[in-house]
Amino acid sequence: MIETLAKAGFAYIFRFVLFILLGVVINVGLALIYFKNFTGFSEIHGVLLGSISLITVVGFPIIWFILAKKTALLVAIFKAVDENKDDLVAYIIDTFLAEDNRSKIADFDQKFSEQSRVTQIILNFFFDRFDFFGDVQRLLSEQNYTDTELKAKMVEELEAKEIYEEWKPSFWTPIVLIIVNIGIVVLATQFLG
Repeated sequence: MIETLAKAGFAYIFRFVLFILLGVVINVGLALIYFKNFTGFSEIHGVLLGSISLITVVGFPIIWFILAKKTALLVAIFKAVDENKDDLVAYIIDTFLAEDNRSKIADFDQKFSEQSRVTQIILNFFFDRFDFFGDVQRLLSEQNYTDTELKAKMVEELEAKEIYEEWKPSFWTPIVLIIVNIGIVVLATQFLG
């Protein structure tokens, strides 16, 4: 499971850095290419054009940052849940359930605080959307499963609910953001320049 969480963590960091770099490169490029928009505040159209351009190259990196965090988190979660359901379920059961009585949660806060930051983010997101421990208790109240059987049943529960499908990151998010980011400055220059 450590390998799975490491891959998810790497996917998170890679996607986050990629989004940030893309946002910075695009907006620095726009600022350099359309520098005359910022220097034309003395003209009537220049004030509006300069304001639009300035707000775009300053504001869009913030939007890129926010979407970078969201997209990176979705990539990491989707990688951990979709590609490695068996490992994730086994890890949660082995880590968070009491060994002597699997229907009871071990010292959750202490075990959770021992996890890496990325693992905590993934698990928080996962637990907020999937009542993992409630399903474990329900299954164990129906039948006394062995660890292997319980893990298999929980994977089945997870697959049946298909909650992770909605976390699949969109390929279109960065493309739309690039088009809008560049489009605002280009169109403002075209019509007001």
